[in-house]
Amino acid sequence: MRNAFLLAVPAVLAACSGEPALKDPTQNNSVAAEPLGMPDAGQPAPPSSATPAPVAEIPEAFRGEWNRVAADCGTDRNASRLRVEAGSLRFYESSGTVEDVAGKGRTITVRARYSGEGQTEERTTRFSLSQDGKTLRSEGMDRVRCR
Repeated sequence: MRNAFLLAVPAVLAACSGEPALKDPTQNNSVAAEPLGMPDAGQPAPPSSATPAPVAEIPEAFRGEWNRVAADCGTDRNASRLRVEAGSLRFYESSGTVEDVAGKGRTITVRARYSGEGQTEERTTRFSLSQDGKTLRSEGMDRVRCR
């Protein structure tokens, strides 16, 4: 008797749910959604509110190939070789993607995410350019501009 009572409780509660019973089990009691309004083909899409962050770039004056020994320019003979591009720094065995550039004039600080030799790290490096633009100093090393 007790088991019959326990089985009857869910049936009574289901009968009080207020939603009509479904005749077809593939039906559901959901309401049809309104169709989404699509812009006319001739209308331009509204501008996106999500603006991408500006890309940090190394100034033009710092870009190019730099090496400690001018005779090694254009070769991989010297581990001091550095190639500076707008959005990257490429060393002998690692390369960095520029994330931020601060400063102006002849001295900048570049924050980049480096990968190489099986490791990844974020590092900030200060670069100073000589008055004539032919020497780049970073991390205590002077490199000459390659042509």
